[in-house]
Amino acid sequence: MQSGDTESLYKALQPDLGARRRGRIGLAIPWENIPWWGIIIIIVGVIAGFSALTNTRYIDALYFIFDLPWNKAVVGRGTVGEDGRWAVTIQPGLAPGRYTFYAEFNDQEGRFVGRSEAYRIMVPEGAAVEDLPPITSPPSDVLEVDTSTPTLAGSATAGYEVVLYDDFSDNPWRMLVRIANANGVLLTIRTTLLAYGGALVLGLIFGVMRVSNRSPNLTYRAGRRLAIGLVLALVALALVPAWRTLPLAGVLVLGGPILLFLLPALPYTISTLYVEVVRGVPMLVIILYMGFAVTPALRESSNNVLDLRGWPSALIGLAFGYGAYLAEVFRAGIQSIPRGQMEAARSLGMSYMQAMRYIILPQAIRVVLPPLGNDFISMLKDSSLISVIALPEVLQQGRLWISRNFRAFEGFNSVVLVYLVMTLLLSLMVRAVERKTTLPGR
Repeated sequence: MQSGDTESLYKALQPDLGARRRGRIGLAIPWENIPWWGIIIIIVGVIAGFSALTNTRYIDALYFIFDLPWNKAVVGRGTVGEDGRWAVTIQPGLAPGRYTFYAEFNDQEGRFVGRSEAYRIMVPEGAAVEDLPPITSPPSDVLEVDTSTPTLAGSATAGYEVVLYDDFSDNPWRMLVRIANANGVLLTIRTTLLAYGGALVLGLIFGVMRVSNRSPNLTYRAGRRLAIGLVLALVALALVPAWRTLPLAGVLVLGGPILLFLLPALPYTISTLYVEVVRGVPMLVIILYMGFAVTPALRESSNNVLDLRGWPSALIGLAFGYGAYLAEVFRAGIQSIPRGQMEAARSLGMSYMQAMRYIILPQAIRVVLPPLGNDFISMLKDSSLISVIALPEVLQQGRLWISRNFRAFEGFNSVVLVYLVMTLLLSLMVRAVERKTTLPGR
């Protein structure tokens, strides 16, 4: 055998380095390591995906779940009369600007049968809500109207349903606004990102508090803390005359010094109470509590100034609930760093917070990135729970489509398909981040 053939054979049998980096140990063709059941799942997934994307009911369900289209909006509906004429008034009133409208026609079974030509109109500044004669045919040029609620009219086959659309395909800003406010998948993504950001902040704060000294020396500088507490109580009484009643004033005078006396022990106590209580309550109960108990109470107590009902309450509930789980993740990551590093930082003159910021947390965050990614995937799936407070995310959109079409099989299959695609993509991203951030020697 020639030396060149030997080298070729050696290269062919050499383990694939790329596969090793991906966490696989195999030959140059990683498909050889896929088990038989994995191949079956891939085949069934491809067949199921192809069947779903070529079925009109699945396409309609996915269209509804994604809250499409994003380049136009329905501004009116009507029916073609027996004389073959239709007229639809645009509601609500339009803001000043240039608009393009067209009508789509559906038969008695709801199937699309055609559309009209474009109606291009201009709404001037100061146009009021006023009933004017309808625009009976598409104008050849932009038509300026003197009302913010124009009526468009035309002719079509009698009995057809008329759906009037505002087409803003040529307006990127309006399209971005429409996408930002879309329901379904985009609402789920927005909710997950914002709620997870809040959970990260809460988790980091309470995670650092969880690793604080659980049994500090309360006598150290106790006199100064008691004095500060008494001064703060007296200042509060001086600034707020309503608190000078006997029971409340006594609580402030006694409670302030006591609170400052116990201050060194409060971080661990409060964080432990938060973690243990919140992790012991189901996420569904937390969301319902925020949506129907906490936020309505805040609204009533603030005379409708602080109204956090609806989507804000869902964000608060998810962030508050997952913050407890992320606090334990951060605690475990911080405690995984050898204690000697904190002692070395303190011996160099760093304060506790400086050592945490510059020495401990950068290493801990690198350690906890994989579990943080897993919790992000879990929050994406648990975002379906906000449907209980009537928010139109993926699950709620699927249920609304089912209620309109009475096709539960296609509706729930579409919901499963959307969640499966999102979670699989996020799983691949988490694995990539884990490979990139793996500490040397691990």
